[in-house]
Amino acid sequence: MNETTHPTPPGGTPPPGTTPAATTTATDATAATATAVPAAEPPGIAPAPAATAPAATSTTTAATTPTATAVPAADPPEAEHARLTRGPVLRAVLGFAAPLTLANLLQQGYLLADGAVLGHWVGVDALAAAGVVQPLYLLADGVFLGLTGGFAIRLAHHTGARSRRGPAAVATALALAAAVWALVCFLTVRTAGGALLRLTGARGAVLHDAQVLLSTLAYGFPSVFAVSAVFALLRGLGDSRAQMRLMIGSSLANLVLAWCYVAVLHLGVAGAALATVTAATGTAVAGLVLLRRRGGLLPLRSPGRPDVRAEAAAALRLGLPGAVQQLLISLGIVALIRIVAPLGAPLLAAVTVVGRLEFFAGTAFLDLSGALTVFVAQNLGAGRPDRVRRAVRRTLPFALALAAAVSLAVVLLRPAVAAAATTDPATRQLVERYLLITYPCFVLYAVTAVAHGALNGAGRTAVPLVCTLVSFVAVRLPLSYLLRVRHGAEGVMWAVDLGWVVGALYTAFAVRRHLRRRPAGPAALPGVPWRRVLAPVLCACAVLLATAGRYGYFRDELYWLAASRHLAAGYDDQPPLVPLIVRAETWLGGDSVQVVRIAPMLFAAGTALMSVLCARELAGADERRSHRAQQLAAIAVSASVLVLVEGHFFTTATSGLFFWSVAIWLVLRILRTGERRLWYGFGAVLGVGMLNNDTIVMLPMSLLAAAAFTGRARLLRDRAPWLALLLALAVASPDLLWQAAHGWPQFTMAGHLSTWAKRFTALPLQLEAATVLSWLWLAGLRHTWRDPRYRILPAAYAVTLGIVVVSGGNFYYPMGWYPLLLGAGAARLAARWPTGRRRFTACAAAAAAVTLALGPPLLPVSAYRHLTAVNPFNADSLGWSRLAEQVADLERRHPGATVLAVNYGEAGALAHYGPALGLPTPYADHNGYSRFGRPAGTSATTIAVGYTPESLAPYWQHCAVAGRIDNGQGVPAIEQGLPILVCTGQQYTWEELWPLLKHYN
Repeated sequence: MNETTHPTPPGGTPPPGTTPAATTTATDATAATATAVPAAEPPGIAPAPAATAPAATSTTTAATTPTATAVPAADPPEAEHARLTRGPVLRAVLGFAAPLTLANLLQQGYLLADGAVLGHWVGVDALAAAGVVQPLYLLADGVFLGLTGGFAIRLAHHTGARSRRGPAAVATALALAAAVWALVCFLTVRTAGGALLRLTGARGAVLHDAQVLLSTLAYGFPSVFAVSAVFALLRGLGDSRAQMRLMIGSSLANLVLAWCYVAVLHLGVAGAALATVTAATGTAVAGLVLLRRRGGLLPLRSPGRPDVRAEAAAALRLGLPGAVQQLLISLGIVALIRIVAPLGAPLLAAVTVVGRLEFFAGTAFLDLSGALTVFVAQNLGAGRPDRVRRAVRRTLPFALALAAAVSLAVVLLRPAVAAAATTDPATRQLVERYLLITYPCFVLYAVTAVAHGALNGAGRTAVPLVCTLVSFVAVRLPLSYLLRVRHGAEGVMWAVDLGWVVGALYTAFAVRRHLRRRPAGPAALPGVPWRRVLAPVLCACAVLLATAGRYGYFRDELYWLAASRHLAAGYDDQPPLVPLIVRAETWLGGDSVQVVRIAPMLFAAGTALMSVLCARELAGADERRSHRAQQLAAIAVSASVLVLVEGHFFTTATSGLFFWSVAIWLVLRILRTGERRLWYGFGAVLGVGMLNNDTIVMLPMSLLAAAAFTGRARLLRDRAPWLALLLALAVASPDLLWQAAHGWPQFTMAGHLSTWAKRFTALPLQLEAATVLSWLWLAGLRHTWRDPRYRILPAAYAVTLGIVVVSGGNFYYPMGWYPLLLGAGAARLAARWPTGRRRFTACAAAAAAVTLALGPPLLPVSAYRHLTAVNPFNADSLGWSRLAEQVADLERRHPGATVLAVNYGEAGALAHYGPALGLPTPYADHNGYSRFGRPAGTSATTIAVGYTPESLAPYWQHCAVAGRIDNGQGVPAIEQGLPILVCTGQQYTWEELWPLLKHYN
């Protein structure tokens, strides 16, 4: 819902309820320094302004949330115009939005005047102090606004349902929430306010003024949050005119008081804060008097505690994730500042200008979104879903037309806009370019914001949250960084458009899914018993966290570190996703093995949860059986190699297991529900999985082959699976195009991986997936085969296994099927419970013990002198820093020598540990590492690590063994004992040698 303005903090900071943390600009951190840059919205972020109930994760619609308070009765005595359940739908929505838009636009002029008062009569330090306080204030207000959105939706539902007791319970619960949040914020400011302000970098007079400002504001938190609560109640009642009058009165009072306290009484920044507190108190009192006169919300006798608790729980389910959204966006804006800042002050200024313009241009659409939220909630409460669908069909085209007009006007008038905003030529040019690139896509942002209002009103507050995570956090921030490296300021601008496009596509899918009329589907399944399911998964994660820093990097992880410094659309041996994730991890958390191993732990936990969801699909509608099956699946997978081993190292197999399991779960849902639209989700997951590892293409190949002989031949005639494959190819197109442009080196790599030994060992090594619990996935294989609906799945598993055996691929390629098979075995076991309980308990304990002993590095290093044959991965995590020391000692005796490594593990270790030891850049003509650079010309001396003298004899006149690799632990490993050569008399240039030395393995 679109929040509107409240009492304004000093210095022109947007008032509570008007611009939450989500709407701060990328220049907020700049304003937090002594420069006092005014705040604006970050271009490309659909702000969840006050009334928009930004994005929760509840799946319970406002029209169906059970509550003890919704007792139909006579209408409470509210104003007739506050009802949105009658009359023309578009007129009702616009009639609600127009007063809020008018008040918001009028208040912008007040904000400028308020900032002028502070800057003119107090000085630049006061303005800088306001900029320092602003992010903290907006974060506190934005989090609370996310919460109030849920209460407004609940009240709108009760208003539409003509409930008598419900509104009073909502109002009481909201009052308690406001009081608790005010107390939390007050105590935080009093105990840690100074420390938080110092984190902004403020010092001296600016820091002192900021502390005075924040401390004074803290005493007004009860009034400030009371105003937010009053406005939420008025929105829930549908009374935007009363809210408009209070907003305008609050703004005028705040301006007059600020002038009196600052210009007349000379109270400085404390006077500015006092003006905000006084205006907020007056507005809160006026709002409470207004609500009292309306009746129904403030009864003489308080509602019962059960009613209040029920309403608080329902509202928090809707509003709490919105508060989380505000927090995530605030953190994302900090990251965006770090991305933009290195490009210089002109771009920061341009972002500020465009952000302010976007706030003005987006005000009408955000208010329209808020109006649609209240409209939808009231009409669903009144049992009028037909009006909801009509309102969406009419409001979205209206918003599209209005946004197109705004976009066209801004693009045509961009020179005038830039000239009015700044006189600096460089900044003016960037503003014009920024507007030209981003505003043609402004229609996507506007329509997306309006659609979110409808989804919020329907209780689908998860959609805006996921949209923000996908479009802003997962798309815009990474692309801003990556495109900045190659394209500078324009890359940051194009990232805005790409984020809007992704957000609009996801929102369109959500609207189609949640708001259209659908025929009755299969019976709903029981929910997930999260406590019982998360317990074993979190235990496994605790083990992974505890062992993440033991021993050191695995060779593949050293390769990812090197590849993350040479990002590309593809590599000879791998797609680009894992290096991109490692780049993001090290950029955010620093270069350490613990940081790199956060992602594999999360992927492993996700794989375990996908097995839980597979068990839920297969266990049926009986709640006890379903919950037991899900818990058994969680225990089985958490005790297996799939989590405890694959979750320790970051390899493509770790993330690949997750993408396989998600795709298979989607197929399972399709088979159970018949929802063909899920094929497009399957295609998207398959495409992302292809960007992780190309072996996931075996999954659709196996399904299509199995469909022909398991009674599912109609899948071959259905267009949805084929469209899903096209979608997957589109998602994976960056890597596919790179492979095509470079002669498909991935096929060459696959040929070198195939061996006859792998053909013979692939089948027996399948028992490694669950060790002692292998009987459980075999039971799952039998269980799915016996059900004709799911027979295609075990058949497809057999096809995948056959492909691996015939091609000589790695034995772990089919392991993506085991989350499904273990979940199916858990469903079978739950149906026979308690038969098999003792067997499962004993086997699960034994599997966990075996996996812990042989998997994550819990044992001392000396133990792996005898266990390398069982688990060579831990041995491959030893001695890399010692290797760098050996080579560094040798390079000091041969200064200026070129360092050449035989494989990417050695080269990655030398690249990671070498700079601190003074080593030059290492090179390796191995797999994808060969494209990370090569020496030029010829080298007088070459230190060749891991090569034998015989292999280099054709290319150098003399190669002598100067040492041998020793991990210092006596643990046998691939590198242990390999020679380190010093070669002289190079007979070919490096340009000639590079194709000759190139090798894959």
